[in-house]
Amino acid sequence: MNPSASGWIKKYLRYLDKEQAHFSFSETTFYQQLRASGFIYANSIKTVSPLQKTNLKYTTEELTKINMFDSLLYIFTSQHPELPLEKAVEEIVLFYTQIEKKSASPFTFLKLKISPEEKLEKILQERIQINNSIIKKNFSHLITNALLFIDVLAFQEFLRKKEDIHIYLQEFENMVAGVVYQSFTAKKEKTKYDNLILQVLKSSFRFHKLDLDKEYHYDAQLTNDLLEKYYLIDLACVTVYSDEKIEKEEVDFIKKLGNQLGLENSIIDTSLVEMRAFFTEFKNQITYFQHSNALNNLYKNSNRMVKLLVLRNKNRLIRELLESKELVVLLSKSTHKNLTDEERMKVKNQLLDICKSIPSLAIFIMPGGSVLLPILIKFIPQLLPSTFNENRLED
Repeated sequence: MNPSASGWIKKYLRYLDKEQAHFSFSETTFYQQLRASGFIYANSIKTVSPLQKTNLKYTTEELTKINMFDSLLYIFTSQHPELPLEKAVEEIVLFYTQIEKKSASPFTFLKLKISPEEKLEKILQERIQINNSIIKKNFSHLITNALLFIDVLAFQEFLRKKEDIHIYLQEFENMVAGVVYQSFTAKKEKTKYDNLILQVLKSSFRFHKLDLDKEYHYDAQLTNDLLEKYYLIDLACVTVYSDEKIEKEEVDFIKKLGNQLGLENSIIDTSLVEMRAFFTEFKNQITYFQHSNALNNLYKNSNRMVKLLVLRNKNRLIRELLESKELVVLLSKSTHKNLTDEERMKVKNQLLDICKSIPSLAIFIMPGGSVLLPILIKFIPQLLPSTFNENRLED
């Protein structure tokens, strides 16, 4: 079976008809197996299911794809053990079709007359983001692929209620945003790069109703779902370990979060131990940790790339900016005063519209590209004529 070639899902399903033991795991055991595979940590180094012997050496992307599919199948079989796996494929495609109805960049192939298996192959291919662009190199392991399990949890909710899944996704992504952001802030001493990354993250979250600067209590926000709780505590562990060390303040934050989630101390300790052991053992196989300081490298590379793009497209960018008077006023205001949530959203949307009109800046409208917008905004005032800064509006 070759997960990078068309037809792999049908072939895999035939194999699973004979080897379905891993679907009989308890919920906790399956999650532990998934975590041990590296999927929860955004770095799959093996699969949960025992694969047929092959001469192929699977890539991280292919292993992630298989684990993603296995996770979705597990959720389906746990709720509908009497139904065939082919029915699971149809339900997964239906789930993603509902998600993409309100998406800015829907899966255009969903309406094509192809089999559910082929549609799902394309969906999984688009969902897995592994290091084949500058954005993905910088952000996939921290944000994009670490969030794949949200799809699994949302699919579980979809099967339970068959209602509009967007409300659940928004609420749970808010919780995840809070966990990621506050995990970063748990450090007692932050470098200038830590603070810069915090600002980039804060400016890039999709939903602005969550106040990321205040203490967030998770117990009142969750359903009583064990997989959600396991996932949130593991996500926090991965985030605090992004600089390859865990300080006392970070451990205290993890334990406080675990207690708020109602998890036993033994489970919280296991999450920390398993995470550290995984990254210690497989560090050389994980691209994100092959740099002396991942956060420093993340910001420096992003800063350098955005500056180059801005300089190369300077003249056209200035023309587009000056035609958008409201955007110019808001950018001016942002240099000396904090913008409101509504104003930040206007800046984000109008900048993305400008980026769409300039092919070289299309990188900002790619999945994950919005996290670079705060860096772009930092350079823009330097481009504008001096009269713009001299006549800046003051309140």
